Amino acid sequence: MAEEGLWKTLESLLRRYGIVDKFREQLVVVEWDTEAPPLAHKACPLYVKDKTLYLSVPSHALAQELHLQKEKIVRELQEKGYDICDLKFSVRPPELASVPHLLEIAITPEDEVWARNALEGQELPPRLRDRMVSLLAATRARERAMLAAGARKCRSCGAAFFGDSDVCPVCYVEQMEATP
Repeated sequence: MAEEGLWKTLESLLRRYGIVDKFREQLVVVEWDTEAPPLAHKACPLYVKDKTLYLSVPSHALAQELHLQKEKIVRELQEKGYDICDLKFSVRPPELASVPHLLEIAITPEDEVWARNALEGQELPPRLRDRMVSLLAATRARERAMLAAGARKCRSCGAAFFGDSDVCPVCYVEQMEATP
């Protein structure tokens, strides 16, 4: 019940800023671990753009296999309520490393102060503000832990990621898409 009230508050905030549709569009990425069709569990969702779900896969063989099952996967996602009309597959670049399983993430008081300052001027209900501060502080602490564990920042978008490339997987896919 508390989640429903939080969603209503969050939804009204998203509507105010005109981004509720963008938020809902990206939900499939967030919920992939529990909502992915069995055929597509080895794929990693990157983002949704123009009703196309971009997936990263570890091999060309899997990309081909999923491409052959694309219509079935899209139909299953649509049956679950996601507004997806197409899938695009990208093979992960070989130099990408896997994420260490145990990151020591320690949220400091400075993280919380930074998060409160980041939300300065935003009209949010107190409970939502507290949750957003917690989320932002945890995100900042996670990035710091990732960088300490050997991650790097993407030269295109600034996101922290693990790997030997100078661009994150999302920017890599966008670059590959832009190359004729």
